[in-house]
Amino acid sequence: MNNLSSEELTPKPNTNNILRAVLVLVVLIAGCLAYMLFESKETSANQQEVINTKVMELAETRVKLDSITTQLEAQIEEVEKLGGDVSELQKAKVALEKDKSELTKRYATLENIKENYADKIKNYESILIAKEAELVQLRDENSSLTNENSTLKNEKNGLTRSVEEARAQNKEVSSINKILTEKVTRAAALRAESIKIIGITEKGKEFEDDKYKSKKLGKIKIAVQLNRNDLTEKGKKTVLIRILDPDGYTLFDADLGSGNFEYNGQDLAFTIRRDMTFDNENLHADFYFDRGAPYRPGKYTVEVFTEGFKIGTGGFEVK
Repeated sequence: MNNLSSEELTPKPNTNNILRAVLVLVVLIAGCLAYMLFESKETSANQQEVINTKVMELAETRVKLDSITTQLEAQIEEVEKLGGDVSELQKAKVALEKDKSELTKRYATLENIKENYADKIKNYESILIAKEAELVQLRDENSSLTNENSTLKNEKNGLTRSVEEARAQNKEVSSINKILTEKVTRAAALRAESIKIIGITEKGKEFEDDKYKSKKLGKIKIAVQLNRNDLTEKGKKTVLIRILDPDGYTLFDADLGSGNFEYNGQDLAFTIRRDMTFDNENLHADFYFDRGAPYRPGKYTVEVFTEGFKIGTGGFEVK
């Protein structure tokens, strides 16, 4: 009857179905790979955007900090030249350098760099603004001192020239003045037994010291104790006082009554001029001088003149 082999009796798989399954699998794998590749690219783009933002914030913040550093250094240099206090600026500079160092080390881990450093930058800028106001005052003060020194120098030079010119003009009459001076009865001349220099503070307190501190010395009192002399004519006496600084120059201020006088044929400058009454009973007289400026350190000489005679010499020292 039908002679069929066993192979012919076994059913064969459908080749088309297998191919379809393989194609579906390949499509699924390709889709996953495409999705994974897309996600990877999107993540990389986001990371790059974050990096770019941080770099921009870092650069902008660093530029501001460097600018503040430059301004701080300029202010420190100017304040030092003008003699002001730079301690606050020096502290700010140290803190600023520390902030710049931390910014360089930690920028990669910092979130919102601009916000983190905004308050610090404002604080540094406020310090610069405050110090600039002080600088304006320092500049004005130094300008005033420069003008004052220039005026004093001109007065000193003018006084020196005046004395030299007067000396030259009086050479011809110096011998005549000497003769006239010798004719004055020296026996009738006043003489100072002692001349004391007493310091007076800005508050009016009197004190005596071997060496006066310049900042403590407001004005001075020149206490003159006279000798009794029955030959001296009683009445008003005009007293001239010369105060010589450590360099030998007379302290001179026309507004305080300083001027020139003749002594032994020479034209000399005096510091103050005062009147006193001599009655041969009250033999003490006080004279006050307010220079209105600090005294330089050194030894000062005080000379007292009246009626053409030098009646005594004293002095004081400033440290």
